[in-house]
Amino acid sequence: STTDRPKVEEAKSRFRLLFPEVPADWVHERPYYKLRVGAFRSRAEALAFMAETLKDSYPGAYPAKDDHIHPRDFLTQH
Repeated sequence: STTDRPKVEEAKSRFRLLFPEVPADWVHERPYYKLRVGAFRSRAEALAFMAETLKDSYPGAYPAKDDHIHPRDFLTQH
């Protein structure tokens, strides 16, 4: 997250280059712009993805719950 919109847009572009199969978008929750990626069925799946895939590129990543995700948007297991 950041308070700088161009910074979060750049982070989204970089993420999509690194992980084109994983959906990514940002949301604005004043005062922060937050990059959100993926859609996982459980916290355990999200944590596994973070540990296996994001730990080096995004060490500050953390899981976040979003109750507005449609089941069709969930990622298949990696």
